[in-house]
Amino acid sequence: MPRLAGYGGNVYVSTLVAEDCEDTWDEQAIGNVTDVSDTVDYRVGNASARFDILLAFGLGLIGSEVVALATLANYTALWCWAKSTVNTIAVDDYRIEFDNVANCGAPQVEFSLPILTANVWKLCFCPRVAGTWGAATLPISIGLERMANDPAANVSVWLDHIVIGTEVVAIREWSMDVVASVQDTSGYSDGQAKVFTVTTTEWGGSFSGFKDGPPLAIGTHVAIELMEAEVALPGPSTAAWRGEAIITNLRPTSSVDGIVLYAYDYQGVYTLEWPTT
Repeated sequence: MPRLAGYGGNVYVSTLVAEDCEDTWDEQAIGNVTDVSDTVDYRVGNASARFDILLAFGLGLIGSEVVALATLANYTALWCWAKSTVNTIAVDDYRIEFDNVANCGAPQVEFSLPILTANVWKLCFCPRVAGTWGAATLPISIGLERMANDPAANVSVWLDHIVIGTEVVAIREWSMDVVASVQDTSGYSDGQAKVFTVTTTEWGGSFSGFKDGPPLAIGTHVAIELMEAEVALPGPSTAAWRGEAIITNLRPTSSVDGIVLYAYDYQGVYTLEWPTT
C-alpha cells in the first residue's frame, strides 16, 4: 500500500477464526505445562486458552490443539489476543504455529507475537516469520512455542480469538473518535455545582481509500492498526491505535477522472489499544 513515510493505516478483514480458544488445548501433554480453559479471564466469547508454565520448562512447544482448516494460501494476516503474567523481553519470544501434521512438531508457517506487558491483554498483529501461507495446505494442528528469553520463573500465558484474514489495501486516510459518556450524579450535598461521573466509553471513526476490489459489506468484522508513525521492523509501531471494529457505513464516490473512492465508518468493539509514544 503506497503511503508517505511515517504514517500508515492497516485494516484487516477477519474471514476465518482459526481457533476460538473456548476450550483447553489438549492435543498432547507437555511436561511442566498445564493447559487450562479460563472462563474468568478472557477477551472474546466465554473463555480463553491459558498455559501455566513451570520454571523448569525452558524453551520449546508449550501446547497444541486440533484444528481442521482449509489451505491458508489466500490469507495475509493473523491477529489474536494474548497476555502474560510477566513482561516478555523481545518480539518473537513466542510464536503461533500451524502444522499439516498432528502435534505441531514441524510447522509449515509461524507467526511472531509482539512484546507483552505483564498482566495486560494485548491485541497482537502477528507477522509471518517462518514458512509460507501456501505451505499450510490442510492444517490440523495449531501450537504455541516459546522461542527465546526463558523468564526463569513460573509463568502463565493466555491466548484468545486467533483470527486469520486479509488486508484492505489502498487506504489513504483515517480518523477516530474516542468518547466517554457521563451521567449527572449530583446530590443535595453537592450544592449548586453539578457532579458528573464517567459511565461508559466507546470509540469509532472512518477510513477511506481507492477502490481495489469489491467493497466491504456492512457488518463486516475488521481489525485496525492506525499508525501515527512508521516503525522499524520487526517490532510493531508504538505510535498506533489498535482494536477490532464493525463496518457500519459505506460511502462510494466517483469523479470525472474515473477514480472510485470507498469511505467506511466503523464502530469499535472490545478494548482500544492506545499509542504509548
